[in-house]
Amino acid sequence: MQPEETQSNWQIEALTWFETHKVHLAYAGAAALAVWLASFTYQHVRAGKQAEANAALAALHKPADRNGKQSPPTAGEYLKVAEQHAGTPAAGRALLFAADRFFSEGKFAEAKSRFEQFLAANPSSPMAAVALMGVAACQETAGEADKAMGSYNQLLSQHGGSSEAHPARLALGLLHEQKKQPDQALRLYDEVSRAKPVTVWRTEAEMRRDLLLRQHPQLTSTFSTAASGASFTAPATNAPSKK
Repeated sequence: MQPEETQSNWQIEALTWFETHKVHLAYAGAAALAVWLASFTYQHVRAGKQAEANAALAALHKPADRNGKQSPPTAGEYLKVAEQHAGTPAAGRALLFAADRFFSEGKFAEAKSRFEQFLAANPSSPMAAVALMGVAACQETAGEADKAMGSYNQLLSQHGGSSEAHPARLALGLLHEQKKQPDQALRLYDEVSRAKPVTVWRTEAEMRRDLLLRQHPQLTSTFSTAASGASFTAPATNAPSKK
């Protein structure tokens, strides 16, 4: 058979198959188009909802008045954004802001509840470490040292590479000091002291380590001395920073 005849026969077979199945092809094309349109609509609506949520959250932060005074948003305002735009990343951030506001107002039980609410809804979020840090701080402030230590350890276990890990180690170290466990505290301070690059957390760890070894010189032979640029004797603190 000549090549021209082979090509002609293939074209005839293809046309015949198309004629036989053109109705099915039309349905398949329509279905694919419907799926694409549904996906496009979902993405568009989702993007629109996220934009609205971001705008609502940003609108809470009003510029300072002519006297330079700026009133921060209330916890209630943050919670309203979180409720009205549930399911968006901005809603999660609003919930964390509300928890932080409650904490700064001394409403630790309410703050802890909101941090836990965020964790329940966003267990794998990059911000989960922040929420765990908040839970631990609330427990520590409430005098629940053992629970706080458990939360700090959970943070280190699940988010050991996060930016909250070093402050968690420092907080946990001071709790060990309070429990008369200086060896465990020193181990944590050593971990932060060896971290690179030099940060405020490393500087504080070196300060605490230096003070701890002055109080318990017998630990010097147990732990290797971490390199530090200066020696500090300022008292350590485990109080959470106010915003």
